[in-house]
Amino acid sequence: MIGQVVFIAAGLLFSSLLSARPSIEQQMDMLQEAQDYLTVKPSQSLHILASISDVEALPLGLQIRWHVLRVRASVPTNQLVQLEQSLQALFALSTHSYFKDNLPSVLSALGIWLRRKGYLQEADISLQCALKYAKNASQQLTLINSRALVARHMGKYPDAISLYKEAALLAKKQRNISMMATIDNNLGAIALDLANYDEADVYFRAALAGYQRIDKRSGHITAGTNLLFLFILKDEILNYQRLYSPIKALTDGFPNQSKKALLTWIHAAYIVKQGGHMSDQARQNLQTAYSQLESHQVKLLVGMYLAPIVKVTLPPLPTRKLTLFTAPWFKQVQDCRW
Repeated sequence: MIGQVVFIAAGLLFSSLLSARPSIEQQMDMLQEAQDYLTVKPSQSLHILASISDVEALPLGLQIRWHVLRVRASVPTNQLVQLEQSLQALFALSTHSYFKDNLPSVLSALGIWLRRKGYLQEADISLQCALKYAKNASQQLTLINSRALVARHMGKYPDAISLYKEAALLAKKQRNISMMATIDNNLGAIALDLANYDEADVYFRAALAGYQRIDKRSGHITAGTNLLFLFILKDEILNYQRLYSPIKALTDGFPNQSKKALLTWIHAAYIVKQGGHMSDQARQNLQTAYSQLESHQVKLLVGMYLAPIVKVTLPPLPTRKLTLFTAPWFKQVQDCRW
């Protein structure tokens, strides 16, 4: 009798555990919901994906889909650790048909991760391979834009501008407002690099207007922050005051610490230009924010233009990586034969 009771209790416990675990259909619905949020709120995509427990228990195809979605959501939110983890997991499953179906997206994200980590040559290799397997004009557009960004970080401005012009023609043909705004923003960044402030102003305003039309939050923040940076350099205080509050509100609600850090630096420069005082603690906070900036190029601009205004001495930037990216699975990308 006792044995029967124990058996029944164990059965009920097992049944309750099964009922507590989402079914495959429910998990597929969650993955679809995560995908739906990718362009409008990628942070919500990450939240949904994190709520799916025991990913390794999913069928391989769904595991790959989970990692592909995590990769795509990690790029705009700058979650580099999660991005790296999922890239490693994906290349461990690179013989699966679902991986091959998503190859351009995976290689695109890899190229972005490599660029942000300073492996510029390898980033371009990854993006060129992605272009080889691009399935449509939309993917080609995204990848050409990414290659142009790598060229800018290499200091190859003529190559970068040429690639952006090629991408702009594709974007206009496709009526892709998001990519047109991204290209405008990136051409503005090149103009800023070259101290062509008036040209940068035109591009950044066009980018901001484009992102606002489609309600793309990450782009809205990026273009708006770039304009704020430019307004500081041009001493356009009234324009700065009009734009700062809405961009600050968007940035506070967006899970990208690098964007928050850059805005902290820009506003500190504004305060000093307005006659404000920088305490020792505020300067220390700026040092911390500087370490959170996502790219070598952004740190270079902050050190060149903003640090002298707030009188903060920054550590020297490390030289560009001369070492090669040597992950064993990267040989697959170099060979580019899938």
